[in-house]
Amino acid sequence: MLSGILLFPHLSAYAQTHDMAHHHAMPAQVYQSQGSIKKITPQAISIAHQAIPALHWPPMTMQFTVTPEHPLAQVKVGDNVRFSFSQSEQGYTLISVTPLP
Repeated sequence: MLSGILLFPHLSAYAQTHDMAHHHAMPAQVYQSQGSIKKITPQAISIAHQAIPALHWPPMTMQFTVTPEHPLAQVKVGDNVRFSFSQSEQGYTLISVTPLP
């Protein structure tokens, strides 16, 4: 009985270590929509977008973080665009934005 009690803490530590070794960050889901650009800053873009059924969102205007890898030189305020974004604990990040004809 005593050996089982002494072994238990080791099994518990092994289980925690083993379990943590298998936790991998899931790739962020990417969502797409169309909308109109309302504001652009170096760090963010505001887009009045259509409904996004995958997220059960109605049409709304929201701000997306812009990363240095995704410059916004090809778009301006007032442009109608197709865009994609991801959602994380930090918020919503723009992945791509393309002007519509």
